[in-house]
Amino acid sequence: MAGTLIAFSGKGGSGKTTLAAMLVRELVRTGAKPVLAIDADPNATLAMALGASCPGTIADLRDEMFAVAQEPSAIPKDRLMDQWLAELLGEEIGYDLLTMGHPEGPRCYCYINGLLRRYLRLLRDNYPVVVVDCEAGMEYLSRLTVENVDTLVLTTEPTAVGLTTVRRIAALADALPIQVHRRVVAINKVSDADAAAIDPSALPPAQAVVHIPFDEDIARCWAQGDPIDDPDHPLRPAIVELAHQCLSLNSQSTDQPQEEPTI
Repeated sequence: MAGTLIAFSGKGGSGKTTLAAMLVRELVRTGAKPVLAIDADPNATLAMALGASCPGTIADLRDEMFAVAQEPSAIPKDRLMDQWLAELLGEEIGYDLLTMGHPEGPRCYCYINGLLRRYLRLLRDNYPVVVVDCEAGMEYLSRLTVENVDTLVLTTEPTAVGLTTVRRIAALADALPIQVHRRVVAINKVSDADAAAIDPSALPPAQAVVHIPFDEDIARCWAQGDPIDDPDHPLRPAIVELAHQCLSLNSQSTDQPQEEPTI
């Protein structure tokens, strides 16, 4: 059975990478392991947020695989791809990390991307939960990673720009040939005044809304490039709630939003 796939998307600077890293840590702590963390943002910083190693990126392999694809080989190309990609998995305690790297260049990588999708489908069968940190928008996720998302986490700050961005991403997800079974809006860096001022009609349709308070310590860690891993951190209750909502898949469809408790 394929693992539950949770994809984070949102405007740059909204904190999606931070939240994705904290969710990975929480899932490991609560026993949903091993987790597969995929950094699908070309500006790859998930390893930094996790304090993890990054043996290399899928982008590093593209030119090499492109050359192999043009030549006959005694070893099947899909077996070569499996072997090379397995070497890119960073193995950490409780989770593995796969970094996608920069998008493809001017060459046609359709064949290679097909092998990549096959590999990631196989990988998904080996993990109870897969967490994907996407770039803003959903095309990259649809083109390179998966077609079936259990929970899409729309990450935003409590600003008009951030809320407009996640509404557009939600609309884009509807237009793409992917399945999204559940949506969670994660409103990050929220003060009490912000939470009271948010107009529910400004939010995209979703099954749950989770508020994550602004925290100076998290901001400092991110600014300094320090990993974020404190089980007693004041933000943990919000991350626990986010994990609960991401894994609560038996819910109404996204065109029938319902109110959920927020933190």
